[in-house]
Amino acid sequence: MADNSLKNIELRSEEVQDILTKVPNWVIRWGSTICFLLILLLLLIFWLVKYPDIIPSEALVTTQIPPQKEYARVTGKLTAVLVKDNATVNVNQPLAIIENTADYKDVFLLKSIIDTLIVDAKAFQFPLDNMPVLFLGDIDAPYALFENSYIQYKLNRELKPFSNDALANKYSIAELNRRLKNLQSQKEINAIEMEFKAKDLKRNETLFEKGIISEQTYENKQLEYAQAKRNYQSFESSISQIKENLSNAHKNSRGTEINRVKEEMTLLKQVIQSYNQLKKAIKDWEYQYVLRSDINGKVSFLNYWNVNQTVNQSDLVFTIIPAQSSLFIAKLKAPTQNSGKIKVGQTVNIKLENYPDTEFGVLKGIVKNISLIPNKEGFYIIDVELPKKLITTYNKDIDFKQEMSGSAEIITEDLRLIERLFYQFRNVLKR
Repeated sequence: MADNSLKNIELRSEEVQDILTKVPNWVIRWGSTICFLLILLLLLIFWLVKYPDIIPSEALVTTQIPPQKEYARVTGKLTAVLVKDNATVNVNQPLAIIENTADYKDVFLLKSIIDTLIVDAKAFQFPLDNMPVLFLGDIDAPYALFENSYIQYKLNRELKPFSNDALANKYSIAELNRRLKNLQSQKEINAIEMEFKAKDLKRNETLFEKGIISEQTYENKQLEYAQAKRNYQSFESSISQIKENLSNAHKNSRGTEINRVKEEMTLLKQVIQSYNQLKKAIKDWEYQYVLRSDINGKVSFLNYWNVNQTVNQSDLVFTIIPAQSSLFIAKLKAPTQNSGKIKVGQTVNIKLENYPDTEFGVLKGIVKNISLIPNKEGFYIIDVELPKKLITTYNKDIDFKQEMSGSAEIITEDLRLIERLFYQFRNVLKR
């Protein structure tokens, strides 16, 4: 019995082994079909699923009209703070004065007068007589030069030193013209007289030839004619001399006028040059010691807010926030790597440091401009236009503050997963 049982077990084991070693055809057919369908499904998923290709960048959110940052150009104490924190300021309004040797009120007074002057090529007026004593520090020397040149110019116009010479030349010309006219009149009378003397001499010559008159009488007539002719020539000589003197008088008159105009133009040129030098000195002084607003807006104090505080050169003292509303933009600093993929019109996701993206979401923007060359740090500057209202992808409003920093992702293109696999295989094959 035991032997028969063992034989049956062994027999069944061989049958099972036959079944296991020989796979049915239907299993092979269905298995292949399922594997093929799974591969197709996987390829379809790889084709449908897109993954964005991004370029990370640094972001700074601001406006088209950026805030003005006013830095100290010299080291010194603040001698005057002319505005209050968060005060509204206008273009070209002084904000503070840095310590210097001039009284800033005197400089501002002088500048207000200088700015109202009209420089005319023919005349120049400056209210020097009404000016008080000014303490101008570094501007003293240019102001003294201008003052001296203006006094010379003004005295020349008022005293007219060339007027006496011009008047003398005028009288001399008038007198010479009178004498010339008189001599010409006498010359005409003498010419008539000489003509009669010539006729009388001719008649006496005939009478002398006929023996009617004596030789002495004839010689007397010759002498009278010779005297008349000599008088005529004398008048011609005098007239010629008068004309020469008249020509010299006109020449002197023109020379006097030329010298007068030349002197006036020289003095006017000197006063205008000294005036321009004074304007430049005031401008240089303002550039060094005056902190002022270049835009309309609100001033924001930072580390300095009162007089006697010492500022160092290149310290940021004030920031002026633009008053007029303008479009929001973001300035991106994109690395050179993959920068060739960046195109105008691409979408940008901006994550602000002040507003965590996990809680507030991100801001969406559009690339509007790309710098042609990288900056000295090796970054391309990208201008991104933001919506008129700063609303995130989580539909939350962002309270705008100038120069909010953060990070940005420039979405250059959406690639399918199958395309990325293809690029990877291509790179492997190239290697």
